[in-house]
Amino acid sequence: MSRFFLTFLGISTLHAAPMKLSPSLFQSSEFKQRFVGSYGFLPEVEPKVDREEGLVIAELSELLSLSRFKQAEKRLLDFIAERKNPTDPEKEAKGVSAALIFTLGNLYFQNGRIDDAEKAYKIAIKRHEAYRRAYKNLALLYASNNQIEKAKPNLMKAIAYGDADHRTFGLLGVAYLKEEKALAAEAAYRQAYLLNPIEKDWKLGLAQALLLKESWNEAASMLQTLIDENPDDALLWKQQANCFIQNEDITRAAENYEALRLKGLADEESLNQLGDIYSREDQPLLALGAYLSAMKEAKSVNISRSLKAAKYLLQLGAPKEAARLTTEMRNLAGGTMTTEQNVSALKVESDIAKADQNLESATESLKKALELDPANGEARVGLAKLFAERAAEEDNSDFKVEAKSYLKIALDDTDPQVAFQANLRFAQMLVKDGRYLDALPKLEQAVRLKKGSKRSIEQYLRRVQRAAEREKAKKEREELLREEKKAQEEKEKS
Repeated sequence: MSRFFLTFLGISTLHAAPMKLSPSLFQSSEFKQRFVGSYGFLPEVEPKVDREEGLVIAELSELLSLSRFKQAEKRLLDFIAERKNPTDPEKEAKGVSAALIFTLGNLYFQNGRIDDAEKAYKIAIKRHEAYRRAYKNLALLYASNNQIEKAKPNLMKAIAYGDADHRTFGLLGVAYLKEEKALAAEAAYRQAYLLNPIEKDWKLGLAQALLLKESWNEAASMLQTLIDENPDDALLWKQQANCFIQNEDITRAAENYEALRLKGLADEESLNQLGDIYSREDQPLLALGAYLSAMKEAKSVNISRSLKAAKYLLQLGAPKEAARLTTEMRNLAGGTMTTEQNVSALKVESDIAKADQNLESATESLKKALELDPANGEARVGLAKLFAERAAEEDNSDFKVEAKSYLKIALDDTDPQVAFQANLRFAQMLVKDGRYLDALPKLEQAVRLKKGSKRSIEQYLRRVQRAAEREKAKKEREELLREEKKAQEEKEKS
């Protein structure tokens, strides 16, 4: 898609920010069941426990099944303390296995003692390097506290040691998405989606990964799945509309925004976007309707956005629609417009009046703008153009004088673009008067100030240079003739 097209529609080409994890992801009954389930043991891949520890685990299982986590934590801490410092002098002091330390970490986590849980998981991993559930639960701890960058290496360790839970892959997708690694994020989310196609977070994540990868068709398809399940989620409709715009499927994008409008979910941004689309499709009346709705939807009138919309309508050759938009903008804004906003509005209103062939009204608007901001070079050059145009149409020499007086002040404006326009316009007026020698320095200055391609103005400069040379030669001939005539007259007198 062309950059001009995206700019015209005001669409950001930046990717969406990585998604935030839904709080429900760590509060769902499925998560809690899985987490409580992680108190069990996988003897084939996890650290072994002795007979005493096995008996404590069995006792803890009963307490956990009744969700008596605080009591379970106390029982386990008492057991660990007894093992380290037995009350029976005949018993040897013993340590505890990584499995029990892991269980203690789970209890800490469950009871909201996050720092203690983190330490316990790290100790369990240190004692048993291949402890995949310790890696996984440590990652869940970090992820639940929005520390996904710390969760990532632990997720990868868990997967490397055989974990295949949808949550592990989904959280890894979140980590890769945050790093803007689109392919890796897509792969992780696809695995999570495959294992649990119901989880909304994984579908959202996959859609975002596809958006980051600029796979517009696939992203639109995934978003459609989400829209079907969440028809009142405005963001999903807008993201899908952006996919359609990226594919230049403008009609479908407009349908999305119209759907939001019918549902009463369209916000100011959506309605302005819809207006831009209709402007792009050369539908000024539909565009005007969308822009007016956007203004009414806004908490306060966005003056710059409304003026931008008015300019779009002007580009369509619809000055009456543009005028209605700016009038409504002023009505809604009341007396809240700043001087700068008023000046900007007056300049646009001048353009509207000019497009409607009302040069007098266009002139008055720019005069008001210049009264509010006497240093506004753009308004000054605009006035000069209008007076020059009116001078040509009405054969009014006073207007020509006015035009030149405005341009003279703007010749050395601090804004290079204004100074360029002033020098160029002054030169053009002098050329029309046949004053090529006077026009030449102004035009040369305009060339110096011109940014970007200078080909056309340099061609114009060469033509003026040739005309100036002819004018100079003519003046020299006339001067020579005058001198000869004067010499002849003096000779006759003598």
